[in-house]
Amino acid sequence: MLDPELVTRARGALLGLVAGNQLGVPTEHLGTPAAIRAAYPDGVRDPATPPKASPYDDDAAMTLLLAESLAEQGDFDAADAAQRWVRWMKADGRGIGVLTRRALKLVERGVEPFEAGRRALAEAPQSAAGNGAVMRCVPVALRFHDNPDRLIRVATQQAAITHADGRCLWGAAAVCLAARELLHGNIYFVDEVVHRLADRAPKTLLDALHRVPRERQDDLPITVPGEFGYVVHCVEIAFWFATHDRTIEDSLTYLANAGGDTDTNAAVAGALLGARYGESGIPPRWIMLIAGADRVRQLADGLIGAAEPAP
Repeated sequence: MLDPELVTRARGALLGLVAGNQLGVPTEHLGTPAAIRAAYPDGVRDPATPPKASPYDDDAAMTLLLAESLAEQGDFDAADAAQRWVRWMKADGRGIGVLTRRALKLVERGVEPFEAGRRALAEAPQSAAGNGAVMRCVPVALRFHDNPDRLIRVATQQAAITHADGRCLWGAAAVCLAARELLHGNIYFVDEVVHRLADRAPKTLLDALHRVPRERQDDLPITVPGEFGYVVHCVEIAFWFATHDRTIEDSLTYLANAGGDTDTNAAVAGALLGARYGESGIPPRWIMLIAGADRVRQLADGLIGAAEPAP
């Protein structure tokens, strides 16, 4: 029998990600808090209603497609996940990043997924360390929460399809490990993540994780010029909010109004906060604005159920 607390935290992780993404989309391209205040004098407080023909921005869309692939295949199948992303790119593709599009275009032309990621990185090194792989990785934590070694392997593999830079690979592993710890009730997860990645992750990522427990909110790298969307900053920001006893609503509305890469910062933080507080920690009015919320819950339940050890 599934642990009800584990189920509600898994649902919270996926719903929190979608809610955070929707909340941050309207302010994503405004850049600074001042520009956001000018456009939204009262601030952004609730997720925007998505276009009818495009229910999910890229963060949520690619996350849920990865979740569907893991649930339906029973394990990680890189070709299956990549083809789902390709079909979404061709049919919608709202918000898709430069490096992601480049890699998926290669997959569409028949290039093997991991080779596509390597080629895309070689062709666009200036886009190397974007946050496009960490934004979608949390279904891996749900599916493999009972197997941290497999979790790390799959987290890095799904990242490598579009973001083969080491900071992206290990950033995804860090987010999935954090989500795993939070799913199991460990709110002091930073030390565990650092311990598991200490001999493998790039120093720049580990240094950022070490800063989290002592960092002040005002010092977070949210609006560093020229570094919006940098994967290390995104992971650091998400870890900070999941560590510092802030509610989901307070955290995600802050990020949606703080500038920088608002939609992805709020999405990744929302996933970790949802894993910490469970579905009940998300404002009910937000859940009502999420397209397909029941389907999101079903995906979370299926992934957790697939990972549950046999009795």
